[in-house]
Amino acid sequence: MQNQLLNLKNQALSLINQAEDKIELERLRIDYLGRKGQLTLSLKKLPQLPLTERVGFGTLGNDVKNALETAIADKAKSLSQKVVVNRGEWFDPTMPGEMPPLGKIHPISLVINEVEDIFARFGFTVATGPEVEWDEINFQKLRLGPDHPSRDTQETYYFDDKKLLRVHTSSVQIRYLTKNPPPVRIIAPGRVYRRDTIDATHLPSFHQIEGLMVDDKTTLTDLMGLLEHAVKKLFGQKRKVRFYGHHFPYTEPSLEVEVQNDKGEWLEILGCGMVHPEVLVNCGLDPKKYQGWAFGMGADRLAMLKFGITDIRRLYTRA
Repeated sequence: MQNQLLNLKNQALSLINQAEDKIELERLRIDYLGRKGQLTLSLKKLPQLPLTERVGFGTLGNDVKNALETAIADKAKSLSQKVVVNRGEWFDPTMPGEMPPLGKIHPISLVINEVEDIFARFGFTVATGPEVEWDEINFQKLRLGPDHPSRDTQETYYFDDKKLLRVHTSSVQIRYLTKNPPPVRIIAPGRVYRRDTIDATHLPSFHQIEGLMVDDKTTLTDLMGLLEHAVKKLFGQKRKVRFYGHHFPYTEPSLEVEVQNDKGEWLEILGCGMVHPEVLVNCGLDPKKYQGWAFGMGADRLAMLKFGITDIRRLYTRA
């Protein structure tokens, strides 16, 4: 009989230890310690045993009962420290948690991140600058003289005669080139501001990504090859790209780049060119020793083209 009690004890302790929830644990308690439980029925056989066996059996029975009650209490305490989550999984609330996903990355951020990654493979680093900028850096050092249309108060947000909201991230190029000697390879993404009328393709605030390369040997063909590579990485290897001549005050010669959309239409996505020698002089560099190129693209327009968005306002609204 004592061996039966020991076997019952071992079996019960094993099942109690394996219990996965409080419902199963309560079922085990009733099965072994209830009025008709296995241990209870075994102990009821005590009066039927010979007198010489009663003492040892009774003592062992009480020990088994105490062991099961203790095991059940400990297991219940352990289960109370856990809570159920989706799909029946368990976790301990005292363990460090995981942050839930908070939405998705914005299309503009996706494009900026992708452009940064493409150029990082060619040694370009990211540079930033203030959105409130000096007129000298935003305009003058980029050969945008007093009569240039972009300097009109109907085109630019001014604080006073010397301070304004930057109209391009070319100001970051000037700041970086003034403080860092060549070779220079930077990407300058950021928000810019212009007094544009709001419509499907224009907003008074949008994002630009500009690039600058200055050393003693880079050429225009280097620029064209790298930009064609970048455009095809963004939009696919089968995307057609073309360059044509243009004019920008801070580059000479200057080019614009167009890509063909799915409808066969050519869309302008960026301007570029060799850095004008006067810009290099304005940054304290010798144009006979150094040369470089620069480009600027609108991140919003790239996002619209990449994700098939026809109205730029959709990028800044919830619906």
